Amino acid sequence: MINFLINYNPFGYAISPVTLFSIGLATWLYIRGLKRSSRILGRIAVWRSALFFGGLVCILVATNAPLAPLGHGFFSVHQVEHLLLRLAGPLLIAVSQPWRILQVGLKRRWRRYLVGLGRNGAVRLMAHPAIATALLVVALFVWQIPVLYELAQRAAAIELLAHLSMVLSGVWYFGMLFDLRDPPEGARRGARLISGFVVIVSNIFLGSLTTLKEVNLYASYQITRNKTGFSALADETIGGYTIWVPSSMVMIVAIILVMNGWNAAEVRRWNARYDLMRGSNAAALEFPETASELRLKVTKPNRDMGRTLAFGALAMFSIVMITVVTIVYAL
Repeated sequence: MINFLINYNPFGYAISPVTLFSIGLATWLYIRGLKRSSRILGRIAVWRSALFFGGLVCILVATNAPLAPLGHGFFSVHQVEHLLLRLAGPLLIAVSQPWRILQVGLKRRWRRYLVGLGRNGAVRLMAHPAIATALLVVALFVWQIPVLYELAQRAAAIELLAHLSMVLSGVWYFGMLFDLRDPPEGARRGARLISGFVVIVSNIFLGSLTTLKEVNLYASYQITRNKTGFSALADETIGGYTIWVPSSMVMIVAIILVMNGWNAAEVRRWNARYDLMRGSNAAALEFPETASELRLKVTKPNRDMGRTLAFGALAMFSIVMITVVTIVYAL
C-alpha cells in the first residue's frame, strides 16, 4: 500500500495536480487580497502583480508538460526545472512583496494564526540569514546526490517532496533577502549580501564539479543516450553548466537588488532623520552634518563592504580552481 502511494502518479509527468492546486490557491488568495486591500494598502503597482504571477508561471512550467517529461529523460532539462523552482520562481515572488496581499486574502482566524506564528522563536530563528541560506543550499545539494536523485525520478511522492522543498526554501530565503524591514525586525543588510555570495559559491562548486567531471554519475540516463544519440556525459555536463552559470547569474541579480534595497533603506532613514532625532537625542549621532563627520561614519562600513566584495570574488575564483585541480590531478 505504501509503495503504491509513493509511486502513484495518475497523470504521469505531463500534469502535476498538486502544483495546479497550489498555484490556483495562491492565485485565488492574491486576487481576493487585491480586492480587499485596495482600501488599506492603496493601489498595488501592476509590475508587482506581474512579477508575482511570473513566479507562479515559473513553478507551473517546471512541474508540467512539456518540461517535466523531458526532465525525466535529460539531466540538463531537469536542472532547468530546479533553476526555476529553487531560484527564478521564488525570486520573482519575493520581489513582488505579496505577503500582505496574501494575508489579507485569508480569513481573520488564519491571519491571527500567522501573526502568532511570526512571533514564534523557532520561526524567527529560521529567518536568520545563516539558517535561510543553509536551507537553500541543502535543497540543492541533497537532491543532487545520485542515489536520492534516482529515487526522486522513480517515485512520484519523493519527486514531489524534492520540488516542494526547493520552492519553500527558495521563497523563505528570498523573503528574508528582500525583506523591507530594517534591523532588528529584518536581517542585517550586510548579512543578506554575504548570504548571496555564499549561495553563488555553492552553485559554482557543485556546478563546476558536475561540468568538469569525466564520469557518469546518473546511470539511468544511459537510456536517453541510446534513444537519442545524445551522450549521457554531455547531458550531465550541460546540466552542471546550468547549475554553475545561469543559477549564479540569478543570484547576481539578487545581490544587485539587495544593494539597491540597502540604498533605498538608507534614503528612507535619512528622509526620516528629523522625526528620529525628535524621538531620541542619540539618533542625532547617526546623521553627520559635515564632510569630516560623514567620512568618520562611512570609512569603516565602506572598508568592510570592499573586503566583503573582494572576499566573495576570491572565494568564487578559488572554488573553480580547486575543483579543476581536483578533477584533473586527483581523479
